[in-house]
Amino acid sequence: MNFKDFHKLLVEHSGLPMRFEFATGQSLEPHFHITEVAKVTKDFVDCGGTRRSSESCVLQSLVADDTDHRLKTDKLAAILDHAAELGIDEQAAVEMEVQRDSISVYEVEPVEVVDGVVVFNLAGKKTQCLAPDKCGIPSLTVLGDDCSGPGCC
Repeated sequence: MNFKDFHKLLVEHSGLPMRFEFATGQSLEPHFHITEVAKVTKDFVDCGGTRRSSESCVLQSLVADDTDHRLKTDKLAAILDHAAELGIDEQAAVEMEVQRDSISVYEVEPVEVVDGVVVFNLAGKKTQCLAPDKCGIPSLTVLGDDCSGPGCC
């Protein structure tokens, strides 16, 4: 989900509670906080030698001991409004940092409104080869195979 659509959805459903669900069906604890909104720019060279750049909007969550805390859509929209000075690209992907045993980053996927709650789906991020034609990887869905083609890392 991109930043523009994420913000628009929060505004359209102002005042509603939110839930962030993992692919396992479990949810982020309902008393989570958003402790930062970050514009993250990544400049890199892929395994085929092409220079690339990407931008994302990362929401850092924190689950504290204040179990009565509930962040609603209007409050999160206001937090995003404060981040406007960062100049986050409207098409930037929205991601969520979640701390469990370690910090994991999830992509925020399309949402639904269920029984008056805005439900955001959190999908685990995956790596991919951006130069399969140069790298020799037969399919982008291959997991765990070593890349041994020319130009690969």
